[in-house]
Amino acid sequence: MATRLVTCYIAVCDLCGAITDADGFTPHLDSPEEAVRYITETAFGDDGWTLSPDGRLVCDTVTDPAHEAVHEKAGKRIPTPGPDAMCVTFPTT
Repeated sequence: MATRLVTCYIAVCDLCGAITDADGFTPHLDSPEEAVRYITETAFGDDGWTLSPDGRLVCDTVTDPAHEAVHEKAGKRIPTPGPDAMCVTFPTT
């Protein structure tokens, strides 16, 4: 039986440990640098994860004060989830 060792890298949020992007996908890449570049630039452009000046990698899948503070400091604003797109509310008269 032949075997081989395969090493890949995934991005991990330094605050909560999340490993998936906003679409629920966990990209596996060839180096730590590629994993960070993918999740912060390639996947969602400016709306991706944040790499803070102090080196923390912070996901965009969790909305809490700690995550928001890092994104805001980097000049990003992660929108808070809105109502379901299929939900329509009519005013009562």
